[in-house]
Parts: sequence; C-alpha cells; structure tokens
Amino acid sequence: MITVTANAFHEKLNVGDEDIVMNGPPAHLRGQIFLKNTNEEALFIRDLPLSHPEEGKRLPQMPASLKFTASIGGGEERVHRIRHQLPRNTPPGEYESIIHVGGEQKKLKMIVQPNIDILVHPLSIHFTGVIPGESYYAQLSFTNYGNVPFKIPDVKHVNTFDENFICRAASFAMREKGGEGFNAMMDELTKNIHKEMAGWANIKFEESGRTLEPGESIQLHVTLTLPKNVDASKDYFGSVRLWNKTLSYNIKSH
Repeated sequence: MITVTANAFHEKLNVGDEDIVMNGPPAHLRGQIFLKNTNEEALFIRDLPLSHPEEGKRLPQMPASLKFTASIGGGEERVHRIRHQLPRNTPPGEYESIIHVGGEQKKLKMIVQPNIDILVHPLSIHFTGVIPGESYYAQLSFTNYGNVPFKIPDVKHVNTFDENFICRAASFAMREKGGEGFNAMMDELTKNIHKEMAGWANIKFEESGRTLEPGESIQLHVTLTLPKNVDASKDYFGSVRLWNKTLSYNIKSH
C-alpha cells in the first residue's frame, strides 16, 4: 500500500471535476470528496496539499494541507466524507483554497456558518437564608466562544419555586378530594398550586446590553431579588435561560 501525503504520491490520485465544498460552523465543517485511484496498488491517504488563491476571500490561518484518512484499492473510485476544523472564532463567510492532486488544481470552498457558542461558569449558584424581597448577588464568568458578536440579554422576571410545592399540593389534593374522583382532585390540585406558588423574582445582569466580540470574556454580575410572598421557612429554586445555556439557582432557608 502506498501512503499519499501532501508531499508525496498524490499524483496517483484523481478527485474528479467538481469543486470540493465544505459547510458548517467553524469547528465542524463537513463535506465530501470524489476519490479515484489511478494506480494498480492500493492507496492510503493522509493529507493533500493546499495553496491560497491570489484572489478571493482567504482564511487567515489556512493550513498547508487538507487532512483526512481514507483507503482506496487499485483502480477504485468512490465518494468519501471529509471533516475539517477551523478556529472557533473564524468569521462567517465563504473561503477559498486550492487543492493540488494528480497534477491538477481543484477549488476548495469552505462555507463557514454563523455560530453562537457561549460558556457560562458556574451554571448553578447557591444562596442561604430565604428573606422575602431580599436581593442576592453572584459573579459568573461569561465567554463568547462563537464566531459572531453576542449581546448580553436583559432578563427581568424569572419563576421562583418552592422545592416541595408540587408534592405538597398533590398530597393535599389527594387527601381532600381523592375520594370524589379525578376531576375534583385535579381542581383541588390546581387551587393548591395557585395558593402555594410564589410570585416572580427579579433578576438583573449588570452587564446587560453589552456586546461581546468572539473570544471575549467578562465577569457577569448578577442580582436576584426574591418576591415578597416567599415563605422564609421553605427552600426555593429557579432557572434563567441564556441562549442555549440554563443558569439555575437554589436558595436554602437554613
């Protein structure tokens, strides 16, 4: 078996007449390439040489070769799936390179899609001491790992739940109305949930409205204010949606 690399034996390979196109977010570009072994001996492909065109949009850090692995028998031809990874912050757009193989040049297009990818740490914050109307403070690390700017959202109201209110409401409903049938029990359950449910909590990000460029990190200052109708003897929890991440909080009474 002959090993094909960017520096040797790629002249024994043919990749057809069509442009090679890869598409996706920077870290997960996908595409396919036609391969034809013009040699009688089997080939093992490790990478193929690349160069940059003099015109067109070019990647600032494009490697000198397209790396993938494939084995192909003598005289065989087939379509092979390929993957490629670019830096996370590569801006969206269509980039061009030239792949050199079999004595010919083929255009390689990489279509980079917009990708929102944020990292929030920690994703769970904890407090002690349930006080009606009280404010609680925390700091989070926030990083934009995507390839487009990200604006810190303005979140105002979030639910605050007693950790046991569903079980307690269901237990009381079953005891009071379970003997009267399903509908009566469910009506009582709904009334109990309504009675037990706390009001909206207010949450504020001090950096709300700020735009983070790709790769930028900040400290996010969070203020959570409980509703005035919470019970100081109960434990509460809730969550905040930040794009595709969920920030959860938990407040213990003791």
